[in-house]
Amino acid sequence: MYFDREIILFNQSATDRGNALKLLADEFLKRKLVTNKFLDGILERERNYPTGLNVNGLGIAIPHTDSDKVIVSQLGFLSLAKPVEFREMGSNVGKVDVSMIFMLCLKNANDQLEMLQKLVALFQNEHLVSQLQTCDSVENFIEVMKQAGIK
Repeated sequence: MYFDREIILFNQSATDRGNALKLLADEFLKRKLVTNKFLDGILERERNYPTGLNVNGLGIAIPHTDSDKVIVSQLGFLSLAKPVEFREMGSNVGKVDVSMIFMLCLKNANDQLEMLQKLVALFQNEHLVSQLQTCDSVENFIEVMKQAGIK
């Protein structure tokens, strides 16, 4: 359900955080899953509430925005060829070199907390995170998400 539109991009090149977020947000826009205010909402929220996480030495970000910019719920995934710097979640000064981004595009605001909890549980599973790091096919990625209880 959350990955049925297959917004899953591997080994992408981005010059910085904004460029990486735009790459992924543009995929949502192309598929008409979001309004044209979606990227602006993602960037603004990222400025005010950073989403970079250091998970056992691996940088992961979970950007999202308000549900009024969403038409159809979906999640997106982007892995980067070279990490880009994000600000650390819950910190105004910490930095994280992010190599994986899970972008939340959820119509129901209440679904955001539940999805964030599922993603954090996934990030705590070293085996699944290791699989994500080497994943290079949509089929393998979907299988990892199913194992994590995220469909």
